[in-house]
Amino acid sequence: MADAARIAHLQGLDSHLRTHLRGQDHVVARAAAVFTRGELGLARPDRPRGVFLAVGPTGTGKTELVLLAARYLFGEDRVRRFDLSEYQRSDAVERLLGADASDAGAIGRAATGASPRVWLFDELEKAHPKVWDLFIQMLEPGRITLANGEVVSLRDDYLAFTSNLGASESMRMARSSPASVEQAVLRRVAESLRPELLARIPDKLVFARLAPDVQREIANLHLANEVARLKAAGFDLEVSREALEFLIREGFHPQMGARPLRQTIERQLQDVVVRGLFTCGSGAGRVVFDAKLNTLRLVH
Repeated sequence: MADAARIAHLQGLDSHLRTHLRGQDHVVARAAAVFTRGELGLARPDRPRGVFLAVGPTGTGKTELVLLAARYLFGEDRVRRFDLSEYQRSDAVERLLGADASDAGAIGRAATGASPRVWLFDELEKAHPKVWDLFIQMLEPGRITLANGEVVSLRDDYLAFTSNLGASESMRMARSSPASVEQAVLRRVAESLRPELLARIPDKLVFARLAPDVQREIANLHLANEVARLKAAGFDLEVSREALEFLIREGFHPQMGARPLRQTIERQLQDVVVRGLFTCGSGAGRVVFDAKLNTLRLVH
């Protein structure tokens, strides 16, 4: 039985995710429930503590949700992240499990540290089909044998998969109801992934495309984070409303989601600091939009 402090911390996960992940409230409660059930010991003992698949357009927060939850619950060092676009060739399983008795493979090398660990497998649809066979074993019975004979148990861990499957359907159905979009996306997922793999993933979270107003909320979050980070580095910035509008125009990308928005904000503010240091010897001040030059500048 979890103590009162632990229960209170678990109750705060939903709010934490909603604060830091915008535009995806419809999946937050379900994702938080996966971790809560696992942490309260309610999951079956012969399987991982929790498993889910996050699907939808790129840049909508699928990976970020996993990272946010893991950091909130367990700290910084529990995520074991794999980009499955790197495991498309026929030797993918050998690379993951090891080629011979002297090789523990990528999974063996990652299976260190305290549990629970959070295994994050990005871009599931790009993995070689043999890797899907491997995941079936990892999901049920929740363990895998490496080439060196070592057995890695995942029964105290969480497995999260992400995929961009259904992204085109989601973008095309911008005016459809969320339920219709979810049905279309999951239909695409079912057509693309093996049924015996999908059957072992109980929670499938469909992320929504980011509407312009959500992009604006995310821009404010990224801006606040970058301003705080630069202030800690000794560069105190105040960003004008016109400068923020410029950053949103430059970074907004309906197909790529929030990722280029964050990159734009970070790059533009850092460049402003550099220009301020080079021209005036100071990287602090008010960031304004220069309409004539179509860029940002620093006013001291």
